[in-house]
Amino acid sequence: MNPAVLTLARHGQAHCNALGIIGGPNSCTGLTSHGRHQARQLAERLGRDHAGRPFDAAYTTPLRRARETAGIIAARLDLPVTIIDDLREPDYGDADGKPWADVVTAFGRIPAQHPDQPVAPGAETWAAYLQRATAALQGILARHAGGTVLVIGHGETITAAAHLFLGLPASARASAAFAAHYASITRWEQQPLAWTQPGAGWRWTLTAHNDTTHLAQP
Repeated sequence: MNPAVLTLARHGQAHCNALGIIGGPNSCTGLTSHGRHQARQLAERLGRDHAGRPFDAAYTTPLRRARETAGIIAARLDLPVTIIDDLREPDYGDADGKPWADVVTAFGRIPAQHPDQPVAPGAETWAAYLQRATAALQGILARHAGGTVLVIGHGETITAAAHLFLGLPASARASAAFAAHYASITRWEQQPLAWTQPGAGWRWTLTAHNDTTHLAQP
């Protein structure tokens, strides 16, 4: 089996990001003009990567900002993108569409220190999100064993992949974080567990993180 490669790309800037509100399925209105510009630059970069080692498949989360980014990428790569519902960012319940500052104030605690408590009525806990998102990533990787896969998602998607490959508990969110700027690229590759014993198996290796070298000002 060939070593697998997982490329994770964050969506471009969205209106909800610029406004500081929680952009769930009911309130995400997609990318800003700057976010679309970022997505086009991201698509050009991924197009060059695709020419070197073609992606076998591409996936995206269902939220509008991710789907719009994925659509721009799909057109450049001439590659269909499949929506995976379980890749979506955490569900925020009644907080959907509300300012982040107001939601955190109402919660009364630092969310990162309470991964088992929902930040609002009907919201998903961070621990539950990680369980869902990592299972979705595992399913994708199992479907394309030894392949090269692209996932267009959220900052949380990139964090979920880190938790998966590093074996981190949900509580690690209080002590470690993984930056992911808009339209950035993070890449994990399978490499030999022991270079002197190539038959010993593979381990996931982080070869790029939060790469924004392809982005320029509009």
